[in-house]
Amino acid sequence: MQTLGEVILVFGLGICGWQLFAKLRFPAPEIIGPVILIGALRISQLELPPAPEFLFPAAQVIIGIFVGSMLDKDALRDLRPMVSSALVIIVWTLSMIFLIGFFLHRFSVMDLPTAMLSASMGGLPEITVLAVASGASAAVVIVMQMIRMVGTVMLFPVLLNWLEKKNMVPVYNQGNSNRGNREQADQNYKGKPAFQKTYFRFNLKLSMISSFLFNQWQTLKTFWKEITLTLAVATAGGLLLHNIGVPAGLMVGSTFAVATASIAGLPIRQISPRVLSLLLVAVGVNVSDNITIDTIHTMANPNFLIPILIASAVMFASSFGIAWVISRMTSWDYPTSFLAAAPGGFTVMTAMAIKHGLNPIRVSMLHLCRLFSIKIFLPLYFMTLF
Repeated sequence: MQTLGEVILVFGLGICGWQLFAKLRFPAPEIIGPVILIGALRISQLELPPAPEFLFPAAQVIIGIFVGSMLDKDALRDLRPMVSSALVIIVWTLSMIFLIGFFLHRFSVMDLPTAMLSASMGGLPEITVLAVASGASAAVVIVMQMIRMVGTVMLFPVLLNWLEKKNMVPVYNQGNSNRGNREQADQNYKGKPAFQKTYFRFNLKLSMISSFLFNQWQTLKTFWKEITLTLAVATAGGLLLHNIGVPAGLMVGSTFAVATASIAGLPIRQISPRVLSLLLVAVGVNVSDNITIDTIHTMANPNFLIPILIASAVMFASSFGIAWVISRMTSWDYPTSFLAAAPGGFTVMTAMAIKHGLNPIRVSMLHLCRLFSIKIFLPLYFMTLF
């Protein structure tokens, strides 16, 4: 019961952060809202339980189902151009680790392992674990990873909107099927007292929630065998790779297991895209655990902040160029290429691809190549230093 209460508390705060930042029209409020709101409460010394240990693993498995269930025989043909793209990503990633890492080590007070891990463009959980295992400053590494992740999450919707205005990419369906209902509500209640409009919107929200829950229950009753099989396959594949130490093994294993089962013709059931917003809230809640008063003190130190901002700007600038190279090599649309090359984390970038209707297979596979190269190279390199 205590664990259930903690889940309800932190996830409820995450949903409040999501709704608050959605009202403020922040990009990707499902992730940014929980990170900032719960992070701010933690910094204010409010005693909050950490995110339940199962929350982020469950999110990785669900993302794996989202991605894996999209792979079929036709999609396999799209994987062929990824060999050259993966080589570009790996060379670029390792080059940035050396260039930015030695820059941070030279012009800040970071030791070399901390500087190189700060320059590693992998997922926040994976790189943080590697930092702790390597004796580096985890707080500094978290700051660098957070700047890149938040920067990417906030920058991408702006980039996407600009490309859409230039008619360079199609207008993507972002799963906001209730936007028309809200706009109609605004029209119907234009010029009427604000409380009537608020009351109507509240009832509309309750109706949407009840309709969503009813539809999910009906789906569960009708397709419980397919759903059970899908969850079993995804969990088994995720645990297999996680237990043998593969980076983001839960997500990678569930993706490959579900994809293999789908290609083999098993009755794999896709999860409703409407679940994605709740999934992103779970990711944001997990990331918020890394926000502490030490993190803020580190960010306020000019000896850290200025070199970190310069390094982050260089990484973002280079990611635009690498995205252009990948787009030219593979004929992928630029938004997909950008997310594949973005200096954010594995799980968050794949979730962003799903959210914006892009190809998550391409994004996740290139991020996986990046993670593998970091996980293999850095521990071996650190062995030569000590």
